[in-house]
Amino acid sequence: MSESKIKRISMVIIYFIAFVMCTSIAHMLTVNLYVSMCAPLTWMGPFYTMVSMGSPACHFLNTAQTQLTQHYITLWSGAAVGLVTWLAATTKSE
Repeated sequence: MSESKIKRISMVIIYFIAFVMCTSIAHMLTVNLYVSMCAPLTWMGPFYTMVSMGSPACHFLNTAQTQLTQHYITLWSGAAVGLVTWLAATTKSE
């Protein structure tokens, strides 16, 4: 394998890890913000959640964390398909 090919593959891996980390951190922050703002973990939490669940801010945070989860699954699915395709292409050419 040539040096440029190794460099290109390592950059793809670095970008993938960066996207996974950014998605994970954004999801963690969104979930924690949702819990602190909309569904506190106290004995009054269920009652507070009934009142705040319909608020636009809580709805946005819940939707954002759900979409981040979908994005995370898409990242890993795309990586798996890309890896299988790359392996099939490189094995076939050898």
